[in-house]
Amino acid sequence: MAANGYYSNLMREGTNPFEFEDFSGPYAEQQSQTVEVATLTPSASSARPNHKRSKNFNEKEDEILVSAWLNVSLDPVTGANQTHKSYWTRIYDYFHENLPFPSDRTQNSLMHRWSTIQDSVNKFTGCLSKIAGRRQSGATMQDKIEDAKALYKSEDGQNRSFQFMDCWKQLRGQAKWMAKLDELAGKSSNKKQKKTSNSSMPTPSLTTADGHEDAAAEDNTLSRPKGHKKAKATLYQSGKKGCTEALENLWAKKKEFDTEKELKKDERFKQAFALEQERVANEKLNLELKKKELELKAQEVELKNKKEEERIMTMDLSELPDDQKHYYMCCRSKIMSRHLSTEKS
Repeated sequence: MAANGYYSNLMREGTNPFEFEDFSGPYAEQQSQTVEVATLTPSASSARPNHKRSKNFNEKEDEILVSAWLNVSLDPVTGANQTHKSYWTRIYDYFHENLPFPSDRTQNSLMHRWSTIQDSVNKFTGCLSKIAGRRQSGATMQDKIEDAKALYKSEDGQNRSFQFMDCWKQLRGQAKWMAKLDELAGKSSNKKQKKTSNSSMPTPSLTTADGHEDAAAEDNTLSRPKGHKKAKATLYQSGKKGCTEALENLWAKKKEFDTEKELKKDERFKQAFALEQERVANEKLNLELKKKELELKAQEVELKNKKEEERIMTMDLSELPDDQKHYYMCCRSKIMSRHLSTEKS
């Protein structure tokens, strides 16, 4: 179908999902714009041929695939720093990591399924925009959604119903998704729209049959996700803050360690000083003991000498031979001379 083509495939306009980050514009003004819808054709180098027909995707797989696209496409840190191959590799990894059951879906299969989802959701969004433009009085949002489903089926070449309502609910509130639609609509109508940094985009809110709005759609303004530079700046500031806190903690620990080290140093010095004093006292005591020991030995020697002198001086020499008598007489003379000299001094 050729109508509502400005909601065409978001991936067809280039391999980088962030190339339309700064586009925004009022969604309501694009309701009547139509351009040709194109289907994503994966590059030959990004997919492998698969001749086996795999089973149909279920609702859970579609939900995880849309979540994968949102997480990878709206990641402000990676930004434009990724190729087409790495971009789809990340989607493939996210899909299989978060799927609650095993799956053999290939990257090529995910790319084709995403293309189908985009085409259907884009066409349904165009139909809903047409219905909303009719301004029917008394019609609730749920009534408009049902009318949009009917319009979708009537405009489909094979009379097929819209099968991706859950996917549409996931995507309809995303600013980058809506901004891309506005960008494509602006190209088709050749109208230059003024870009403003604080522009917001209204989105229809779901209303139940009893007239109460869905809580998930109460906020009728879309907040744009962080840009690449802003996200990196935020990471830089948080990293800088974390680094500063880490340095402050290290400095505080260093001061605490230095204080403890100084206290231990003083304690070791006091212990060493006490040990030195004890050593000096012990050495002094040993010297005194040795002195006393020498004095005792000297006294013993003197006492021994006195006894020997006394023995010589009192010895009976009358019965000794002449030579011995002469020896002891000489000894007596020396003893007498020593005592006389001592008395004179």
